[in-house]
Amino acid sequence: MVLSGCYAQDLNSKTKLFRDSLDGAFDISNWLGSKKGFLLVPSIITEPAVGYGVAGAAVYFHSSYSEKKGPPSMTGVIGAGTENGTWATGAFHIGYWNHDRIRYMGAIARTYANVGFYGSGFVPGLENQSVNLNLDAWIVAQQIKFRVAKTDLFLGGRYIYMKTDNTFDLPVEMPEFDSIQFSANLSEATVVVNFDSRDNIFTPTKGFFLETSGTYSDTWMGGEDLYGRLAVSLIGYFPATSKLILGLRHESSYTFGNVPFWARPIVVLRGAPKMKYQNKNTTVMEAELNWNVYKRWYLLGFTGIGNAFESFNEFDKSKSVSSVGTGFRYKIARKFGAQMGMDFAKSTDDFAFYIIFGCSWLR
Repeated sequence: MVLSGCYAQDLNSKTKLFRDSLDGAFDISNWLGSKKGFLLVPSIITEPAVGYGVAGAAVYFHSSYSEKKGPPSMTGVIGAGTENGTWATGAFHIGYWNHDRIRYMGAIARTYANVGFYGSGFVPGLENQSVNLNLDAWIVAQQIKFRVAKTDLFLGGRYIYMKTDNTFDLPVEMPEFDSIQFSANLSEATVVVNFDSRDNIFTPTKGFFLETSGTYSDTWMGGEDLYGRLAVSLIGYFPATSKLILGLRHESSYTFGNVPFWARPIVVLRGAPKMKYQNKNTTVMEAELNWNVYKRWYLLGFTGIGNAFESFNEFDKSKSVSSVGTGFRYKIARKFGAQMGMDFAKSTDDFAFYIIFGCSWLR
């Protein structure tokens, strides 16, 4: 009788970990906030640049929601592989420290990527046909931001180091290199000014994320050349009704000096192949509607446009891409404000779908 009672109590405890106390629906908030819950995120890769594949992440949530009342610190490992031989593995930690007065991000990754390279700007022969570029790389990233008093303003910095061995399948007419194989180091230090008033970090329903950054790289830092970059990211969430949220995103990046082609910005847009839309400057605009159709279920619609261009004087010669898509979400962790689902996107060039935890604009 005692054993039976203990077994029933154990089952009840496990049920509570995956059921919301408000509506009784499936929910992982208690599991993630129990200081013993891992979030396993499987994914299917449909990125046009690397082909079909699978990916997965295991994320440990350090902080109990009931104790912290704020964003949880997270540690995770990731792995991925695709049909064209691309693979990657890595580990990361995201920390929200001292009652969210300090935000930290650190990551290390190893990647072996085969991507279709279309040239940075106009490269003869690569207007519509890519050449395979293999990137064998180690990547280390560190970022820390400090809250200014009790405001939503953060000041901080970021450092990224990447060591790569690169191989083109065929010679490419570019002045930046004179061989099929070459090694390169990326070493960038960035100053970051960030305003973040979003109501949560996973799937925001209101608020703004505004960030400006200035990046510097030089040979004395271990980089390839002297160059700089200015970047602006503006993301806003506007509740049109209690069930309809409008999201707007604008991102621009502008480079100066002798920036190597592998360090130039690329257009990141759902459905658009990575590495195809790359140049010294890029700009992206995207809009998304998130509609709560029934209880915890949501439907999405989105569209966007991106441009990669050499200079403002030559903007009419830019590479441009547009996309449109739809998706669905389920509110899987109410206490964290997190949704999970899939997006389906069709761009000027290709079609892709994505498994999403949180939102597509995670920052």
